[in-house]
Amino acid sequence: MSTPLNQTFSDHKITANELNSRISAVPKNVDPVPPNTIQLFLQKALESSINTGEIPASLFPPIAEKDHNITSHNDPVSWPRLNSNARNNILLYPGSFNPPHQGHLATIRYFAERREQLGITTMFLFVDPGSIVTSKKKKWGEVILPKNLRYELFYKVPEISQLVASGWLQLLVGDMDNHIKVLRATTDLVSEVGYAVKLVGLLGGDKLTVESAPHVHPGSLQEWGPVDEFLIINARRPVDFFDPKTDKIPRDLPGCTKWKRGTEKGDEEGGTIDDEVGVLWTCQALTVPGNPIIQFRASQHSASNGVSSTKIRQIMTETVDEKLMEGLKDKVISAEFLVDWLVLQRNQSRKVSDEKAFL
Repeated sequence: MSTPLNQTFSDHKITANELNSRISAVPKNVDPVPPNTIQLFLQKALESSINTGEIPASLFPPIAEKDHNITSHNDPVSWPRLNSNARNNILLYPGSFNPPHQGHLATIRYFAERREQLGITTMFLFVDPGSIVTSKKKKWGEVILPKNLRYELFYKVPEISQLVASGWLQLLVGDMDNHIKVLRATTDLVSEVGYAVKLVGLLGGDKLTVESAPHVHPGSLQEWGPVDEFLIINARRPVDFFDPKTDKIPRDLPGCTKWKRGTEKGDEEGGTIDDEVGVLWTCQALTVPGNPIIQFRASQHSASNGVSSTKIRQIMTETVDEKLMEGLKDKVISAEFLVDWLVLQRNQSRKVSDEKAFL
């Protein structure tokens, strides 16, 4: 995510007039997407000249060309509409997801259930390319799932596919630069027609710490590119700068301003923690270009189910074929499909080894 924070898209301007002209071009046999949803703005950004490079951004699953890149919507859930009276948060949830597990699903569910309280108009899930996963050099990281397989494992979960069909959740494919440029262009288009909108990056609970400034590892916030704000919660995973049992306010982070209590509608008065969405605290990351806002939602409880990515990788690496399902079924999503892929890869590797031994 190396796009500079101050980069503009003036060379590839996508205007609201161009966008409106697209609405009348929707075929009659395709359910039209209302112009007050994010879908048409996103579509225009995906089709614009900024979306170039090694892997242009697109949506998963691939949308049929005959449908003119607009998904026919037959689900009872309405397309999420942009709010003209409040800020629209476009939430980006990136990660290795190698493999997608129950903790990831629980995080998506957490935000889906609280989308109204948190003002989340749409959530984008982005799977890191294999080269990025490889570069992280994690323990038991020898097994790296193809990027498309990681998306497929998400999409095979009925709850996920239903959220995608509703338009609230989007599975965004692309390289590290293009996906963020497309989202930035999308929010610029939304803003141009008068909606208040912010592109918000979701941080894992281990990404901010009292031990280091946000521009260095593990935060490395400057690598995200031109996002407006960051969001971190402790409801899904504990953070080291706030202990709900002992702390009334978060501890200050190096390289950031002091935390300030949020005053938005829905927050409880007097600092009492709301278990549903958490009390809002904000600070600014002074060591990151653009000094982005960091939002922290402080909850009294963590809903983490104890799923360990490290343990899952160990099982995928060391467990024999016959016990893979037993070891993974309660930890990963779409376990049957993941196990089938793992066994296939192992069989192919054994075949190659046998052929070399024969020679």
